[in-house]
Amino acid sequence: MGFFGLFGGFNPSKCKTALRLCIGRIKLLKNKKGLAARALRKEIADLLGADKTESARVRIEGVMREEANLEAFDILDLFCELLVVRLRLIEQEKDLPDDLKEAVATCIYAAKRMGELPELGQIKSQFAAKYGREYAQACEADGTAAACGVNRTAIQKLSVAPPTNEEKLAKLRAIAEEHRVPFDEEEATKSLAQATRREKLKVSEKMQEAEKRHAEVDALEEQMRQSAHSRPATV
Repeated sequence: MGFFGLFGGFNPSKCKTALRLCIGRIKLLKNKKGLAARALRKEIADLLGADKTESARVRIEGVMREEANLEAFDILDLFCELLVVRLRLIEQEKDLPDDLKEAVATCIYAAKRMGELPELGQIKSQFAAKYGREYAQACEADGTAAACGVNRTAIQKLSVAPPTNEEKLAKLRAIAEEHRVPFDEEEATKSLAQATRREKLKVSEKMQEAEKRHAEVDALEEQMRQSAHSRPATV
């Protein structure tokens, strides 16, 4: 072990242990979430079959989030396996090998976005010690992640942005086809549009309320300033 390994630098042994533990946890979560996603899809199919489109619409985003996580797990599983195999090269080389940039950057990016995989935090710390804190920060920042080589599918699947109405509609259609149940696409489209309008109205009301509070605070501050100016000076 080198000088930096003794004082918080890159530790290949700790990195390998964290990678192996992460792989094991991913496999367990993939199995658990895979079963949950299939159960949710069946539940939604039953709702569609019972002509309960609105209830199916409410649940579809949860299914899409679970399936996005499963795809992210697949990517991370592959990259962690690769890094275990190539860890000796990482230890020996000063610079990050080109063919490992995507794997390392993606693991760092996912660390703060996948709380179910705490080992990713340890992996990120090890690579930050190896390649620098600034590099790690650039990998996990949305604005620079892609430039650092983070897998684009992983960025998409780990995004906090909600799916579009078109994506939700396509998923509802796919579930209906998979389970061979009738699907009222016109009703689903109408339900999604109404939900979007309600969300926009809520956002607008919150913005108006915030503006009102700011105006009240500004008025109170102005009143206090005027009161202070009008107060007679003490001798």
